[in-house]
Amino acid sequence: MKKASCPSCGAPVAFRSATSLYVVCDFCRSTLLRSGEDLQNLGRMAELLEDSSPIQIGSEGTFRSRHFLVIGRIQMQYEAGIWNEWHILFDDGRGAWLAEAAGEWIVSAQVAVADPLPAFETLAPDLPVTLDGRSFRVADLETARCIAGQGELPFKVAAGYDVNTADLRGNGRYVTLDYSETPPLVFVGQTVSFADLKLEKLREQGDPTGGEAPTVDARAFNCPRCAAPLRIHSPAIESIACDSCGSIIGVENQDFRLLAGAAQALREIPWLPLGSQGTLRGVNWEVIGFMRRRTTSEGTDYTWSEYLLFNVQQGFAWLIEYQGHWNHARTLSNPPSVARGQRDFSHGRQKFKLFNSGQAEVTYVVGEFYWRVAVGETCQIDDFVCPPLLLSREVTAKEANWSQSEYLEPDEVCAAFAVRTAAPKRIGIYANQPNPLLERHRRICRTFWILALAAMVLQLAFAFIFASQVVLRQQLVLSSLNEEATLNSQEFVLKDRARALLVHHDTDLANNWLSLNTTLVEKNTGEAYEGTQEISYYKGVEDDESWSEGSASDEMVFKAVPAGTYYLVIEYELGTDNTVAVADTLEVVRNPAGWSNFVLLLIFLAVFPLLSRWRRSAFEARRWSESDLADGGN
Repeated sequence: MKKASCPSCGAPVAFRSATSLYVVCDFCRSTLLRSGEDLQNLGRMAELLEDSSPIQIGSEGTFRSRHFLVIGRIQMQYEAGIWNEWHILFDDGRGAWLAEAAGEWIVSAQVAVADPLPAFETLAPDLPVTLDGRSFRVADLETARCIAGQGELPFKVAAGYDVNTADLRGNGRYVTLDYSETPPLVFVGQTVSFADLKLEKLREQGDPTGGEAPTVDARAFNCPRCAAPLRIHSPAIESIACDSCGSIIGVENQDFRLLAGAAQALREIPWLPLGSQGTLRGVNWEVIGFMRRRTTSEGTDYTWSEYLLFNVQQGFAWLIEYQGHWNHARTLSNPPSVARGQRDFSHGRQKFKLFNSGQAEVTYVVGEFYWRVAVGETCQIDDFVCPPLLLSREVTAKEANWSQSEYLEPDEVCAAFAVRTAAPKRIGIYANQPNPLLERHRRICRTFWILALAAMVLQLAFAFIFASQVVLRQQLVLSSLNEEATLNSQEFVLKDRARALLVHHDTDLANNWLSLNTTLVEKNTGEAYEGTQEISYYKGVEDDESWSEGSASDEMVFKAVPAGTYYLVIEYELGTDNTVAVADTLEVVRNPAGWSNFVLLLIFLAVFPLLSRWRRSAFEARRWSESDLADGGN
């Protein structure tokens, strides 16, 4: 650290960073240029506007397990208000910047880029931009004015000059293109939560402790139009809509300015009152704003409610209600890269499909908002669903923002905010409402596969453990010239009892019929089992098309046959349609593996998952019937 005295007032000044070229004297506001061991006074720096940022020069924190110290800042003013860029110094001597935007904290550092950078005038929200082989999309375009600087800075800051900036998002990174120089400066960083920064030595705003967000007391004031009492919860708040007169007041540092008179023809009473507090998904939220929005499709207006939630550590979130369906939404810090008109994409290992597109318009506002909200404000909105999640892209003339919503059951909302009034009645099926039949269908499918596997194991056990065995195979000739029309088979032995004995005839019968009367005879006891079969098979060609009817093969089964020595007595009658003798392959199989019952069992079991699938699909069909895309669910 180098120390010196201000050449204007003699107050001590210090340079903690080797890259700091300028320092602003805390006492006389002189801008001092470091030149070797000397300090040159460049003139008096403009006064900083008072703001409610919890950070100050000397604050300390941690980023990626690296300790840093806040050593300077520049203050920028744009159409919606002001923001600070804090110059931070890590213990290894490297510098970076810490900025806050709409409740997001961003740590970034300047990098060199080989690719040529696009001109600011050619950029538009959601436009794809490639930098060093990585794809980004334009998230925000602003023209800001530098108001003042403070502390140590790596470049000269002069009040009153305009700066064009473009914020890009993609690949988990936050990129800022600063067009204050030629070529533009490029800063790359990422968003981080306030709690993860573990900031200490903050401004006196309550009693913050290490790793905890400071206590921010709501600042009270009166509406400049009707004098109704109002209050501000966060330094990020840019506008407030008065509940009493409908006026919209802009917040500019410590002052308040009337932006618009009563633009709302009809006062609406939110179901969830402003000031309501509750715990949702483990976070304590307070409702600080309410708006109604609408979109029009084929001449029909669709309206919904949005509640702005605030938490000191978590920043902002939204609670959205449409026809009794609720969603909890947060800004997506790592949005997907999706081209306009693209109907599906993968994000976080999940596939999202385009559900609706249209223009959303603000019709009513009351409470606090982190941008200059106005009745009549419009944006283009695209909703992509993967229940229970919904990703929404909102594009205006200057911004392109993504948010992620998760479906909530009405009972969860009522319990979170201890609301005793009945929630709005749920109507129809919402875009990202979870399919209640999905998990049931999965359970039924799991049960089906378990039972099917068990049936397969049993079938294979009968087929292999109780293995089938061919005990006789013999060739026979069945001729109409045989006057007795009776044949005896060879003998075969059953060493033990057979639960089933299959007798199979495989013939070359053609255009004729055959009647068989088969008797199974035990040689020693004379015990007999009798069975009858009819075989017929006809074939031909008609109108150049082949046809056939019947089968030249058949089988029958004798049940529970005791051990013994057996032979078959076959009495037959051959039809007169064809005088050709019939060759028959006779086969006797002990304990044959039967598959017909197994197949029938599988068919019976399959009925349940098929019915469950049909019911699940019917729910999805009802969901997608409300979409702009009739075939979106396919």
